[in-house]
Amino acid sequence: MRRIVSIWLPAWPIERMARDLPAAASRDLLGAEPFALVVAVRGALRIHAANASAQAGGVHAGQALSDARAVLPSLVTQPAEPERDRAALLALARWAGRYGLVRHADGEDGVWIDATGVAHLHGGEERLAGDIYARLSRIALTARIALAGTHGAAHALARYGTSAARPVRCVAATSGALADALAPLPVAALRIDRDAALLAGRLGLKRIGQLYRLPRASVARRFRSEAVAEALLARLDAALGHSNEPHGGLAEAPQRAVSRSFAEPLISADGLAHAVGELTHEMQALLGAQGVGLRRARLRLSRADGSAVEIVIGTAAPVVAAEHLLDLIASRLDAVDAGFGIDAAQLTALAVEPLEARQTTLRGVAGQRGGRTSTDPADVFADPGERQAALSRLADRLANRLGSDRVVVLAVAPRHLPEHAQVVRPLLRQRSQTGALLGRVPGGRADAADDAAFTASHARGPRPALLLDRPEPIAVMAEVPDGPPLRFTWRRVEHRVAAAQGPERIAPAWWRSLPRPSTQADEAGARASGDDPAAAALGERVPSSGPRTRDYYIVEDQAGGRYWVFRAGLYGRGENGEEAGEHASPAWFLHGVFA
Repeated sequence: MRRIVSIWLPAWPIERMARDLPAAASRDLLGAEPFALVVAVRGALRIHAANASAQAGGVHAGQALSDARAVLPSLVTQPAEPERDRAALLALARWAGRYGLVRHADGEDGVWIDATGVAHLHGGEERLAGDIYARLSRIALTARIALAGTHGAAHALARYGTSAARPVRCVAATSGALADALAPLPVAALRIDRDAALLAGRLGLKRIGQLYRLPRASVARRFRSEAVAEALLARLDAALGHSNEPHGGLAEAPQRAVSRSFAEPLISADGLAHAVGELTHEMQALLGAQGVGLRRARLRLSRADGSAVEIVIGTAAPVVAAEHLLDLIASRLDAVDAGFGIDAAQLTALAVEPLEARQTTLRGVAGQRGGRTSTDPADVFADPGERQAALSRLADRLANRLGSDRVVVLAVAPRHLPEHAQVVRPLLRQRSQTGALLGRVPGGRADAADDAAFTASHARGPRPALLLDRPEPIAVMAEVPDGPPLRFTWRRVEHRVAAAQGPERIAPAWWRSLPRPSTQADEAGARASGDDPAAAALGERVPSSGPRTRDYYIVEDQAGGRYWVFRAGLYGRGENGEEAGEHASPAWFLHGVFA
């Protein structure tokens, strides 16, 4: 008979969220204060999960939030995160592979494992289940565990046959023991829907054992619904092992590792480089067959004395070419101490991404210009795809030699203030295509999110070639208060304006001014985030009463220089409509220079 382990996590959504929070916030979720997670169901908020304190106050899953607050006014709520809960549950199911290769998530708060034939490896079924419980307890997860001969029985016993005093239960592998264990459990334990369970209770069928003594025809007559009766009896047969209930396990990730053992330990650098080259070609064939490219890889070299050395490499974009992989690894092989020799090597793909199929060119490597074929090696950069690949190879070499945090790139950020529209990120941690990282290549393709953000940030008007890190104050004389400047002084040099274009208005981050509870640390963080960097950077030179509206102009002086200037603030009124005082007068700044 098969042996199935069912793991029920009764407080999974809250405990999963608590694990992702700092220790202090985690204690708040699991502590004495009533707390619940809510989810929108048909336009109304309902309780998704509640901690022990909230449950003691009468709050339960499925309850309307309005009813829960009526019962427990002090209830604190937060939106549930079902997608993150599911992802974490699947990760837990993969971890459970140490107890059985076939396993999967069981509903929204459980995991099942097919442990047939593996209990002896853990010292027996009791020790196997106890080890699972102990490991989950160490990571602060409340668990109820049952081991039985069928999926249905294990599921029912874990949820209805265990308690805090008896969190682990194992049922002997006999049909009689299984029937006896299920008999006192409620009919709802058979995984029937709530309406069917309520109907069974009204008909006097409250325990599974009562179904044993009833003729099947009698059950159908009682329910007056053939479909409901058949579903109930099918669940009963599956739980007792009278019928087979198919269950599919998690799909295993494809093996992405190649290895080589050597009859004699390798000592010479040339021999080691040759062996690694063979591994990279095998990895190229493996990844190419799966249609993926490598983003991170590990080379493990096992020495003859039992020790090992590892080399980890990363790439800015998915890579499958063996020559490029070998180039990245070879740059670090010289530092490897072979000791008494290397007798085994393994190359493992730690992270991969799908490869994007594209046609780069019809003319091969050589470019054609004006009807003639060019043999200039630099002509390879005429093709956007080749340019992306070349930039990616260069970036990979630099990052793997200097360190992943020493090679950075500019990435588009979803912020509308120009000086904060880009952020600096380590190259190998950025998952976008290389073209988006190292400058937008004409004809190249960027990540969809970056492309949307790039378009949005450039939709209102041109941006200068040189954007100052911080706007610099300028002295301005304007013909009318709300108009462009006639002349301005920047860095002690006066510029007379010959032409002006604008204004382009950029409103402040109005949501920052909404009233909300905050701490001094929060306020400091908001100021540091740069919602009004002109005020933050220039201190007393700019009123610091809050974020200010900006009107940008492109101005050209009589010498031909083109500049990007803006007025911070509005004349004649404060930002909230009140009369402006001395410290609320608008100020002018220069933010960039056009080429």
